[in-house]
Amino acid sequence: MRPDDDACSAERLTELVRGGDPRALDHITRCYGKRLIAAGRRHCRTSDEADDAVQDALLTAVTDLEQFRAEGSLEGWLVRIVARACRHIGRGRKNDPGLHDSELEPSADSRSPEDQAAERELGEIIDRVLLSLSAEERAVLLLAELEDWTAVEIAEELGLSAGAVRTRLSRLRGRVRQALEPGL
Repeated sequence: MRPDDDACSAERLTELVRGGDPRALDHITRCYGKRLIAAGRRHCRTSDEADDAVQDALLTAVTDLEQFRAEGSLEGWLVRIVARACRHIGRGRKNDPGLHDSELEPSADSRSPEDQAAERELGEIIDRVLLSLSAEERAVLLLAELEDWTAVEIAEELGLSAGAVRTRLSRLRGRVRQALEPGL
């Protein structure tokens, strides 16, 4: 199923949940699972935390879908739940010594070893910058840069003013640029 199919429409999924259809969670997972996993991996520090955040989002979708106001897309609502779950998970484990272990996954592409090494080095720099940020700063940056949220949307989600979001984004982008400059 794809999110643009009739079976993946917000109205249809809401109808399944409200009707107590046991297949509702399966439909939501098939429609939005990959997108939610990708969002979880961007917002959480580890793959395990991302998986937990996605599970939380899916359970929330089934139990609280009535709260979806249809002012935006159902997918966007679910991604916000994943991002919020990642922030909550991160807060609960911020002093865990195993939190900063890097996870290496084998690459199955045909790029040269030099290109793979350069990309891995760039990823490590970005990871270090992201890990140096507070949970709120990381959320602001990721929502703006990866999710393409506006300052107003981020402000509403995080309880900040739009001006504060713009100021933080400017400073955060500067920090990222500064971290990348030695490698350029």
